[in-house]
Amino acid sequence: MRALIVKTSSLGDVVQAFPVVEYLKSRQHISHVGWVVEKKASSLVYAHPYVDTVIEIDSSSLRSLFPRYEMIREWKRQRAMVRESCWDCVFDLQANIKSGLATWYARSPVKVGYGRASAAEWPNIWATAERHDPPSGLSIREEYLHIVQRHFHDSLAFEASPLELRLTEAQERALTIERSRWPASSPIWVVSVGSTWPNKMCRTQSLLDVLRLCKEKYSPYFVFIAGNGEELREVGALAQDFPRSSHVLYRPELPLLQRAMNHASAVLAVDSIILHLAATTQTPTFGFFGPSSAQKYAPKGKRHGFFQGICHSMASYEKRCPLLRTCATGQCLKGSDPEDIFRSIEEWQERYILPS
Repeated sequence: MRALIVKTSSLGDVVQAFPVVEYLKSRQHISHVGWVVEKKASSLVYAHPYVDTVIEIDSSSLRSLFPRYEMIREWKRQRAMVRESCWDCVFDLQANIKSGLATWYARSPVKVGYGRASAAEWPNIWATAERHDPPSGLSIREEYLHIVQRHFHDSLAFEASPLELRLTEAQERALTIERSRWPASSPIWVVSVGSTWPNKMCRTQSLLDVLRLCKEKYSPYFVFIAGNGEELREVGALAQDFPRSSHVLYRPELPLLQRAMNHASAVLAVDSIILHLAATTQTPTFGFFGPSSAQKYAPKGKRHGFFQGICHSMASYEKRCPLLRTCATGQCLKGSDPEDIFRSIEEWQERYILPS
């Protein structure tokens, strides 16, 4: 049996759909799993050990090409890629117009997706014949699984196993070099503070206060992750406070970083691709959440913890705050007391990491 997943973006959302691949392979014994994904997120899907075919699209090129006939030619090329193979079933987990076009063109007698009440963009439902609206209260990972499990009439819980992404030879060498920098005498804490959305980030001084308290109590060695120049400046300022017990890892390839985090003692990160990638490993994580719901997006399981900031505007939301992109202060996280954050980390450590 051959199954196709349509989950095109973003990086974090793609990673949160990874349990679906293991579910199809291990519980439903699907022999061949394909995935339609945007080019910018494709490196993660290519590295997944259970994905057999990757269909890479680039919707950004459709917006930038000129003149119009070139745009049409590019879309026809992408449509041909999707239609090249036949599939027994297609699962559209993106639920927007863009993914609906890929689902529409896929050659399959069975196309499954979200219902009108839950689709991100309602025209997507025209591309599917079997539709399901997940119940409220599910995490985003459980939501993706729900869509697929309903197709198979399966109501049993499923928990994905820790994963090791495939690496190239160059990435294997880079991983060896990076791990040689880690001291054997200290717990290794990977720390990521950057996000595409500034309101998901903590104040630098607050983070520094939290990390000082962590250093005093747990004596970790910090590996700070920086994905761009702005993040490099921020984590560089943090690393200066721990000159003998930290270093900065700049712009690591994501499959390499996933494998590195698999060997760390803990990962501390804001709601971002780094946190969700760490959740695919065996390593405990602690997430910092402000304008997004930890109940919806935080990794699940006893080894994972989180801090949820409080919205001072009393905005109500199930997934993400409607002011995520426009809030001028971001006080839900930036205004949080470092002592409160540290107490959440203490509880996480004592309950899940250091049991009596």
